[in-house]
Formats: sequence, structure tokens, C-alpha cells
Amino acid sequence: MTRVAMLYLCTGKYQVFWPEFYRSFEAHFLPDCEKHYFVFTDAESLPFADAANVEVIGQEALPWPYSTMKRFSVFLRREEVLRGFDFVFFFNANLVCQKTVTAEEFLPRPAQGETLLVVQQPGFWNKQPLFFSYDRNPRCTAYIPYNCGRDYVSGGLNGGTGAAFMDLCRELDARTEADIATGVTPLWHDESQLNRYIAETDPAHYRLLPPAYWYPEGWDMPFEQKILVRDKNKVLDMAAVKGARREMGFAERKWDAFREKYLPYLWRARDAALGKKVLKQR
Repeated sequence: MTRVAMLYLCTGKYQVFWPEFYRSFEAHFLPDCEKHYFVFTDAESLPFADAANVEVIGQEALPWPYSTMKRFSVFLRREEVLRGFDFVFFFNANLVCQKTVTAEEFLPRPAQGETLLVVQQPGFWNKQPLFFSYDRNPRCTAYIPYNCGRDYVSGGLNGGTGAAFMDLCRELDARTEADIATGVTPLWHDESQLNRYIAETDPAHYRLLPPAYWYPEGWDMPFEQKILVRDKNKVLDMAAVKGARREMGFAERKWDAFREKYLPYLWRARDAALGKKVLKQR
């Protein structure tokens, strides 16, 4: 039977999502596979912690944004064990599996060359790469020029074969540490790093799933809701977790809209003229 490692990180207040996650994924996700949950948490106790397929691993709550930036290093703590699984996947804490997800529709197909699994970020599934929210800072290891990129994928659900995913974690952990050393924070933290990695990867080597498997609560998209992303704001005080955002004034909002809709055309022409490219292809 195919063995699948399920990586789940719930420190601080995020542990509130764990019971619903476990129940829904046990009921509907890869029913014909042997699933093992690796739960990294600072909770003193968790529901289902004594289940035969659950391993609880102590993990301190890191301050924002290191709680998301450094998740690759967290997973590397169990690297030797995880490399022994057929497949390893990371899931954001607030996911709920609503309908049956089979191995055939979800797992990478190594026989066809696929070793990684990524899901389209729902905010960008119908947009051109020019308008993707890549990190455009050349000082960042997650940098992607405006004339590069194919897909924009979610940082909250991804994985692959045991070996391929742990190779990804090792590489992105090294890049994250390099950014921290130079005082650079990727635009969307681990998600920016993942998107740079995928931009470097031959598309024949990863399976790209639609937003049906990353469907935000309350959205209306032309996809079946297979895996729901619960609205964290309904459960947690996200301003307390990440810090309150400053409200933009009228002029700032107008400039922001202009910058997002029109300036990318200019930056793409600039990057093409300079011959900028993602450095390598896997």
C-alpha cells in the first residue's frame, strides 16, 4: 500500500484547526493509502494525539514571519524518516477535505516523470504570469523577473515523492537562511520561495492541480470544492498574529491599482531587454 506522510504545523493558536483537519482528511483524503500524520506543535495536548497514525513533534512557536519562512527547516528535522515514504505533503492548518480525493487524481505520477505536486493559487489561476505576485526583488533568492514564470502555486498545499520533496525543503531552507543573513524577507515568505523553485523546474516534473484542491471559503470559482481553505479571520485574530495592516489613503489606492494593472508591461519589456532569466531548469 502506498505510504503517505502528512505534514501539519500548528503552533500557537493554529492548533484550533487540527481536529477538523484530522477528521476530514481521515474520512476523504486518499482512502486507499496508508496515511501518517506528523504534527509539529507547541500544544501540551491535542485530540487524536494517541491515534496509531499520528506522531506529535514538539515545535516552538516562532514569531511572524519566521513561523512561515522557516517551515522548511522544521520539516528537515524528520528528513531521514520522511525520505522513506512514497509521498510527503504539507498542508496549511486551516484546510478541510470536503469530498473524496483519490490517489489517481491527486498523487504525482513518477512513471510519467512527475515527482512534485503543486496547486494553483486561486487568485491567479486565470491570470497571465506577468501579473503573478512573484517576488520581484533581485536581492531575494525567490526573485523572478517579469519575463519569466509559468504557474503561480499555493504555499499551503504541496509535496511530492519523499526524496523530491525533501530535496526541495533542503534547497529552500538554504535559500531562506541566505535571505535572513542579508536582511531580506521574501514577499510571500515560503510561497515566494516555492514559486521560484517551480519556475526553475521543468513542468514535466510536477503535477499541477486546479484550485478545486485549494478553494477559499466564501469564494465563487468554476471548480468543485474538494479541499476548502477555511477563513482564518473567522476563528483567529489575524491582526494579533501578523500585526495590523495600515489603511491606504485614496492616492495610495489609486497608485497601487495603476502599479498592478499597467506597470508590469513596462517591467516585462525592461527585463526582456536585459535578457533576465530564471537561472536554471531542473
